[in-house]
Amino acid sequence: MKFVQFATVATLIAAAVMFSGVFSSAAANGPYGNIDKVMGSAVVGSGEHYGNVSLVNGSVQMASNSSAKVVSLVNGSIDIRDDVSLDSAETVNGAIEAGRNLTVNDSLSTVNGEISLGDNAVVSGDVSTVNGDITLNNAQLAQDITTVNGDIQLAGNTVVKGDVIFKKPGKKKSFFGWSNNDKPSLHIAADAVVEGRIILEQPVELDFANPDMQAKVVERF
Repeated sequence: MKFVQFATVATLIAAAVMFSGVFSSAAANGPYGNIDKVMGSAVVGSGEHYGNVSLVNGSVQMASNSSAKVVSLVNGSIDIRDDVSLDSAETVNGAIEAGRNLTVNDSLSTVNGEISLGDNAVVSGDVSTVNGDITLNNAQLAQDITTVNGDIQLAGNTVVKGDVIFKKPGKKKSFFGWSNNDKPSLHIAADAVVEGRIILEQPVELDFANPDMQAKVVERF
């Protein structure tokens, strides 16, 4: 092969490789690509829109004006800034903390970790924890709030259209045997509303600024 022909072929190959690299990178970073890691954290930048974000050992930070479909973690927290939208988010060992104007099309849940949402969150599904506090401020929740061993605080003009549920806890082993004496608490601000019931499957310390909320309480223990 003559040198000119070789140079032309080499140039074409290099261009093809470069174009392929650019195309692959664009596809990976385009709307609704997925992030899937066993080790390591992830950042969804401002204006970025991903599909499923799945991590085993790592946390997720979502910048303002970003979105994702399902965010699912095992060991890690989910840090959400302002004006973020999700289908759902869940973590086993970690917290979910959000800024203002969060939109969730389905549910938020943790096993061991708190859920704290800033002003004007709108959640179309449930909010639930096992061992973690739940704090909603000026939020709109279409379904239920559920916890086992956490405190619940409904601040501002939060509206819960479903039920607030404290599930029956398992027993914790103390030095002298099996016991579970710590009572969770429920605080409802004066302008917050629970449209459903307040279902207590265990003793709970109740703090209602609006005494009308007392009529919602159903004890099942």
